[in-house]
Amino acid sequence: MNMAVQNGVCSSCDYTSVNLKQVRRWGGLELCSCCNYWVRMSLRRTKRVPAWIRPDPDMSGDEVTEMREKFLQLRGTHGRGRWAERRMIFEMGFAYLGPLNDNAWELALSALGLREISNGDVLANVPSEIIEEELTKLERSGIIHLPSNPFLRAHLALLLRGDLGLTKKRRFVTGLFLWLIGDDEFRGRDEDAWAKSFQFLQEVVNDLGDRADFVDNYIRVIGSSGNAYRIRPRPHSPHYIVSREGEDGKNPTICIDPINAHTVVFGDILVNLVLALYDDQISARHIDTLARHVFGDPRAGHLGRQRRNVNIEHLWRRALGTMPDDQPGPQEAFQRWRRVIDRFQTNLADWNEEEEEEE
Repeated sequence: MNMAVQNGVCSSCDYTSVNLKQVRRWGGLELCSCCNYWVRMSLRRTKRVPAWIRPDPDMSGDEVTEMREKFLQLRGTHGRGRWAERRMIFEMGFAYLGPLNDNAWELALSALGLREISNGDVLANVPSEIIEEELTKLERSGIIHLPSNPFLRAHLALLLRGDLGLTKKRRFVTGLFLWLIGDDEFRGRDEDAWAKSFQFLQEVVNDLGDRADFVDNYIRVIGSSGNAYRIRPRPHSPHYIVSREGEDGKNPTICIDPINAHTVVFGDILVNLVLALYDDQISARHIDTLARHVFGDPRAGHLGRQRRNVNIEHLWRRALGTMPDDQPGPQEAFQRWRRVIDRFQTNLADWNEEEEEEE
C-alpha cells in the first residue's frame, strides 16, 4: 500500500524531498519522485525471495562483498562445479547465480566455511521428512538445483534449521541471498553507492533544464534532434526500456544495452542513457538502433520494407570519396578512417540504388 508523505528523506537516494511516496512493505520505505518507480519495480522483481533470506546483520558490507567475490571466482574457474551464469537471467526471466550440481554445492559450502561438521554421524540420523521440508523452502525461494547426495541434503537441512549454530545458519542464508538477489537490485544494493548514483541522476536531469524531467513513472528526455524519449522501469532485464514518443501516439521501443552495464551501479546506467538520448545526434553515430530514429531511413518504401544495396564496392567508394594516390602519414590515415567510420554509421541509410545508377 502506498501513501503520500509531505516531506522527509528518501530511503533510496537519501535526499530530502517533498511529497514522498510511502511503501509500507519492506519496513515502510519513503521514496522521492526520482526513485519511486525504479525501487518499486525492483521490489516487484525480487518479491519471490522471502524476507527471511537476507544478509547476516552482524556482517559488514565489506564482508558481504567479499563473499560475493568468492562466488564470482568459483563461477569463473573451469572445473569448479557447474554454476548459473548471468545470461540465464535473460533465459529464465528471473535472477539466479547459484550452484547447479552437487560439486558446486560442496564448493559453495567450503567457500562459506560450512563444509566441515563435527559429528558426521548426525547427518545419517536426520529424518527424511525434515530434510524434505527444509529443502522445499529453498525450492520455493528460487533455488533452481537441489543436491542429490543424501548427506549433502541432510547437511543443508541442519544448516537451515539452525541445528549447527545460529552463526552458521545466518552465513548460509547470506549465501542464498547473494545467489538470488543481484547487487543491481534495491534489496541487494550497496546502500552508499546506490544512493550516490541516484543523487547523480537527479543532478544530471536537473542540469539539463527543460529537456529532461521525471514524469509519472518514467524519465523524459528531449534529444538534440528534437525527438522525445522515455526511459521506463521494466520487470525483467535489463530493468529499463527506452522508447521514442511518436506523433501518431505510438511509442516505438529502442534497444539500447550499454556495454558491461551489469558492472555499473544501476543509477549510473540511467545517467548514461539520459546523456546519450540528450545528445542523440552524436550518440546515433555509435548506436545503430538509435540511428534510424534520429536520421530516418529513406530506403523504407510505403510498405515499410527496406531495399538493400548489395553492391559493396559502390558503398566503399561512397564512403572513401576521392582518395589520393600518395601514402598518408599515421595521423592523417587515422583521420581518414575515422571519417569513413562516421560516414558508414550515419550516412549509410542515404545510399540507395538511384544514387548508384547516377554515377
